[in-house]
Amino acid sequence: MFNRHKRGIGLALGSGSARGLAHIGVLKVFEKERIPINAISGSSMGALIGGLYAAGMPLAELESIALKVTRRAVLAYIDPIPSLKGLMVGKKIEEMLRSFIGNKDFSEVRIPLAIVATDILTGEELVFKDTGGVVDAIRASISIPVVFVPVRVGARTLVDGGVVNPVPVDAVISLDPRAVPVAVSVIPKVEHKQAERPTTVDIFLNAFDIMQQRLYEANKSLAKIVIEPPVSFASGIEFWEARRIIECGEQAARDAIPEIRRALKPFSLFSFGGRS
Repeated sequence: MFNRHKRGIGLALGSGSARGLAHIGVLKVFEKERIPINAISGSSMGALIGGLYAAGMPLAELESIALKVTRRAVLAYIDPIPSLKGLMVGKKIEEMLRSFIGNKDFSEVRIPLAIVATDILTGEELVFKDTGGVVDAIRASISIPVVFVPVRVGARTLVDGGVVNPVPVDAVISLDPRAVPVAVSVIPKVEHKQAERPTTVDIFLNAFDIMQQRLYEANKSLAKIVIEPPVSFASGIEFWEARRIIECGEQAARDAIPEIRRALKPFSLFSFGGRS
């Protein structure tokens, strides 16, 4: 899939918890259509899917695991502790990630990768892309504030990358400025939600979604092509809706293929002396 000598796309995969499973569908279509991916960036769930894929995990295996998730399986990955820092430690998720990709460093991934996290003490955006452990970066990027205990990396206290950059187009551009930047956003528009009497969890998640949507709208112009799978029907924890969410990603990607091919064509003509 990755060819350093061929022009391709730079893929920015956005945050969105369970809705981020749509990224699997997007990647499936790009593989089928042989769209060259020259770089990947990700925040939160986008970091998880993009990181696993860039590190070499077969897409079919990733999809198979996602489709097996049940409500009970989601609960099995919860490792709560009595803490004021968060509801979950995230150790079980970290162990799962290591079982898939081991201790790979960013220098060892098959596709150039950038993962975004947030320093919760300074508000700074931290982009992992050159050195360091891929699993550590993913674990930091998926740490939704209050839900997960923050991750310590060096002197930094890190949480979800979506807090500062939910769809990190600028990060993928920094990896390959020549690639066509493609953004995939699964952030729901809050006005589409149906809850008339929101719970405490609804209020928190809505607030987080509003913040991310505003940040995304302010930066989406950096992308040449934008893909927005219609996944607002799922909440952030409904991983058991994987099949429907992945199918939404597939359809949205198929719809974008003609535009992507048009964007890549001038590069192909230029790169090969007028021959496509």
